[in-house]
Order: sequence, then C-alpha cells, then structure tokens
Amino acid sequence: MDTTQYRLRVTFTTPILGTQPQKDIAVEYLMSKVEPQETADELDTLPEALEKGTTAFHKLNGKPIYYDYHIRGFLKNAGSVFNGLRGVRNLRSKVENLVFVKPRQIELHLPDGGEITFCQRSLRAMTAQGPRTSIARSEQLPAGTWFECVLNVYDGPISEALLRDLLSYGENVGFGQWRNGSYGQFGFELKKME
Repeated sequence: MDTTQYRLRVTFTTPILGTQPQKDIAVEYLMSKVEPQETADELDTLPEALEKGTTAFHKLNGKPIYYDYHIRGFLKNAGSVFNGLRGVRNLRSKVENLVFVKPRQIELHLPDGGEITFCQRSLRAMTAQGPRTSIARSEQLPAGTWFECVLNVYDGPISEALLRDLLSYGENVGFGQWRNGSYGQFGFELKKME
C-alpha cells in the first residue's frame, strides 16, 4: 500500500508544560499495564529526583523529548473533535490507523537562551467531600521551543488539506498540560516530501 510522507515542524507560541510523572510513579504504573521490554526506552528517559508531584518531560542525553504517541494523540483528539470534516467519517479511527509519526523519540529544541523552568498553579476539583484545591508543579519550556518529525500517511481519506485542518486546531488547543490556560499552543509548517 502506498504512503505519503510529510515533514512537520511545530513551533510553540506559548510555553509548554511537561506531562510525565517522576520515574518511581511512572514505573509502577507502566509495569502494571505493559510488558517491561515494550517500554524500556520510555523508562530510561523519565526524570528522577524532582520535587514530589512535579510532572516533567522525558529526556534523552539531558534534552527534553516527546514520543511519537504525543503527536498521534493530538491528531486523534483533533479527529474526534472534527469528525466528518471534509466528508471523512470516523476521523479519529482513520487517523489512528493511517497516520504514523517518525522517529519514536522527537527532540524538543529550546530557543536561544531558553531553559527549562517550573510552573506552579492551583488545581480545583469538586469531590464527593466538596471543593478541593491543590498545587500542581510542572517543568515548563518557553515559547519558541520547536520540534520536527515525519508523518507517514497511508493513501486514503487523510489528505494534506485534512492534516492541515487538524494541525490548525493546535493554534488554540495545544499540547501538554493546562491547555485551557493557553499553554502549549503552536504554529506549524507541513511540507510533502518527495
């Protein structure tokens, strides 16, 4: 079956927050869900020894990274929101089965002078015992952070125009945590590869 490849460059227009728990918490969760050999690379890139409750970015050689599933997850979510766009029904399922991201580990490049900082914010929730407030703390990358990857799309209903529509959703929604606080919004460049 034929595929079309696109080079995708995403540049964040607002700061972006890390989503991964520290190594001790993540290892316990992952080991309960999957076989150890399936997640060995993820376990090796998880942060250690951060302040309790801090979420972070996976890191490879000290540099923050995303995994391919972060990008696919965004595209699948956009597919759910825009189901039926350009006449494509079951869009989330089509994205899940026809769009793949390479490489698996995608380096996040900080802008010149950029550094990893921390964002603390309050979280409010309504529980059975009434309203509760807690503090969340996350690693934060500055606006201007960027990454590049390749989208490998099986021929079919997912056109370049449809990909652009889905990616445009990121201008308002973004990646990572606290998206409703305008974190992780981005612009993109998408170019068909020859």
